[in-house]
Amino acid sequence: MKKLLLALSLASTFTHLSVSADDFVAAEIINKNYDQLTNTSPRASRLEGINLSSYVVDENGQVSDIEIVASLGQKKYQREVLDYVSKLNYKSAQINGSAVPTAKTITVSSQNVHASFSNDQASPAFFDDYEKASQLIDEKKYDEAKAYITELENEHTKNTVEIVLLAWLKSQHSYFVQDWKSFDKSIYEAFLFRDNLPDQIKKRVIKNALQWFISKQDYVRAYDAIDALGDIESITFSEENRAQLLAQVNDIYKNSGAINQQITLESEKAVLPLLSKGTVELSASKPLSKVQLRCENKVVNYNTNEIDKILISKNDIRCGLLIKSAQAQTVTLKQTGESFL
Repeated sequence: MKKLLLALSLASTFTHLSVSADDFVAAEIINKNYDQLTNTSPRASRLEGINLSSYVVDENGQVSDIEIVASLGQKKYQREVLDYVSKLNYKSAQINGSAVPTAKTITVSSQNVHASFSNDQASPAFFDDYEKASQLIDEKKYDEAKAYITELENEHTKNTVEIVLLAWLKSQHSYFVQDWKSFDKSIYEAFLFRDNLPDQIKKRVIKNALQWFISKQDYVRAYDAIDALGDIESITFSEENRAQLLAQVNDIYKNSGAINQQITLESEKAVLPLLSKGTVELSASKPLSKVQLRCENKVVNYNTNEIDKILISKNDIRCGLLIKSAQAQTVTLKQTGESFL
């Protein structure tokens, strides 16, 4: 018999805020106001999944408008995740003492707990193919490595540890064969769900992701990566190391020009690119079904038929643009104007 346990972690708040503490008070989760979702089944299963959800907390502290913006593993858990997140309760965010809507993100892991065996580490069969694929990548035998990666994905990747390890392995293979679209997806997933990884691999993921985010001009995630290095207890990351990295990213960001991003949309699947410039222009060849600015201190809905420039104030905190389309397409996001991070 198994129990399905949904573990959650609130996404860390970006530390470089432009708004003073007296002006803005972030929404605060009310603990013990909900139960962890549990299921039982007569069949033991190792299949798990991880989902990153973005949602709105209204002026009354109620959760609404939930969108899954990143997902790995089994899709069957997404409905339960949405139900789970909808039951969260908050003390509302406030600006100058008045309640305001706010955007939040949360990572939910759907994990199977068994009485008869442990499901919190990778299986021997997974590690066997993982090590073979890694060795073949080192030997530059990329086609053979790809065969092992495919076998891993189809046969042995089931729990959250294996799911994220596979994303990291895919990123390494994609890097060396210069499949940048696949690399972007895999390193982003490995970074988002890095807490499922051993510390030494987690460190490698973060350092690879940091360089990639800088090259993509994704400065919010670059700062996130620096913060993430400081969260690994088993490695030494001094204040001097942190200051040096921050100085490098600050210099690149300060001197950056226009940021142009090509974002691939799947049908009715939300994406949430984070924003680091004051003026945003969105171009799409097909109709969009949803465009919403989600910041920690405000939420703005846009008419998808009449989107002009989207303006972000220097006082706005950690903003992302949630985008959905009924039809698969690639959209262009152009960021210009003031640098405010």
